[in-house]
Amino acid sequence: MNTDGPHVYAHGVASENFAEHAFLTLLKGHPLLVNHLDAALRKDAELSLIEYGMLVTLSEAPERRLTMAELARAVVYSRSGLTTLVDSLERRGLIVRERSQTDRRSWYTTLTDDGLTARRAAEPVYTGFLHDHVLAHLTPERAEAIAAVYGAVIADLAPDWPELRQYHPSEQPTAIPHES
Repeated sequence: MNTDGPHVYAHGVASENFAEHAFLTLLKGHPLLVNHLDAALRKDAELSLIEYGMLVTLSEAPERRLTMAELARAVVYSRSGLTTLVDSLERRGLIVRERSQTDRRSWYTTLTDDGLTARRAAEPVYTGFLHDHVLAHLTPERAEAIAAVYGAVIADLAPDWPELRQYHPSEQPTAIPHES
């Protein structure tokens, strides 16, 4: 084995450039994944990816409801952008918005039964896409590495967001069980 100079990985990337290459690959791959998944959901479930994410988030919340601020943080979306999406989902009967009885400045978004039905109908599109385009390429070791890196990024950039705390490295299992 040649120990002179940097190690060259299978993709032809020298070790000193590997972190940059990995990050640039993410920057190219992530929008491709998001755009294609969004298109599949729009075509087959009549929901955008962010709308599906909102319905999933609300379906998992206590009483299927969150404040607008909690929902914005949970789906990592601006409050102003969220208002437009909530308006659209409300017009379609998938959520309802109501003023908080205890804090007149706060609004709640609640998933309706029709919203839950739409979320469940879209789930096979979402999971099928992820299986075909992500899970097919993911080993347990790769999954652990992704979770570790992005858990640390989330902990660093959003340390006080309780909606994202579950992704912090301190909240992650020590290892993903590997199939024998």
